[in-house]
Amino acid sequence: MAEKQPDNLFGVIERNIRIRTKAMGMTLAELSKQIEMTEAGFYKMLATDSIKVKTLKKISEVLQIPLPAFLNNQLAEAGNSYQMAGDNLQLAEPSVSYSNEGDILKKQIKQLKSQLKDKEKIIELLTKKTEGKN
Repeated sequence: MAEKQPDNLFGVIERNIRIRTKAMGMTLAELSKQIEMTEAGFYKMLATDSIKVKTLKKISEVLQIPLPAFLNNQLAEAGNSYQMAGDNLQLAEPSVSYSNEGDILKKQIKQLKSQLKDKEKIIELLTKKTEGKN
């Protein structure tokens, strides 16, 4: 069965963290301790897609890969091989696509406006019903 491909930036980051920890023979619980987080807090961070750059930087130091590597959707396909020559690191550009985010946000705004209109209509109807009883 093929592994599910992450469809958002946080999914890509989480997938790459999991791939790198596994490649290093480390558990996520061990990683959470090394970056001074509770295990529960670490898993909550992953589940809620709310990782701070500061935390990601700590993770990159422990996992010994550069910060931009977490954004690369093709880390697994690259086999985790990073060639370090001094401080130079050759990385392909991240394949994360941001072009659709604007469209997605516009659709969400449209949907929220529609929901707001529906709720305002309900409030209006309830107000009329309440006024009719008095």
